[in-house]
Amino acid sequence: MSSLAGVQEIISRRSQKLVQAPGPNAEQIDTLLKAAVCAPDHSALRAWRFALIHREHIDAFADLAISATRRSGREVTAQKEQNTRKWLSTVPLLIAMAYKISHNNEKVPEIEQTLSMGAAAMNIQNAAHMMGFSSYWSTGLGSYTDEVPEALGFDPLDYRFVGFLAIGTPINPAVPAQRPAPESLTTTWRPV
Repeated sequence: MSSLAGVQEIISRRSQKLVQAPGPNAEQIDTLLKAAVCAPDHSALRAWRFALIHREHIDAFADLAISATRRSGREVTAQKEQNTRKWLSTVPLLIAMAYKISHNNEKVPEIEQTLSMGAAAMNIQNAAHMMGFSSYWSTGLGSYTDEVPEALGFDPLDYRFVGFLAIGTPINPAVPAQRPAPESLTTTWRPV
């Protein structure tokens, strides 16, 4: 693959929530995680953390996430619960993502740690796309509770939880995304 072909793959990527089996196998998951840890990482903090939730445990995880969200005081309507369970019923793999906070690190402020985690997530999404899978980054599923990250091994005092990637084979063909023209978002600085 030429470098331009790789760039075209990135440009053609788009999130697709509805995925199904097959999902990535163990070797492919390893490759996805190798892509993640190639993200920019100021001071080599290696702060990224991942928890894999495979198809056979996703329904139990849905029970936990919905209950935890309700216990946290957030409303989960019957319709929202039904939609969430229907969506998750076909997802072959969830990757929960967090980063270990380097408290009081004057050299690497938390915003840089957050950006590194975001870059790791994007690397996973791009790699999944290049493997023929689709992905969707969800910040639902109890992401903003303490209970769900804790159940996944991410103590909120030490970790910042950033959500889940649902990864699998797309159910529907991808429709090209409507993207803004890059020049509409770009300026060129010149000295005055």
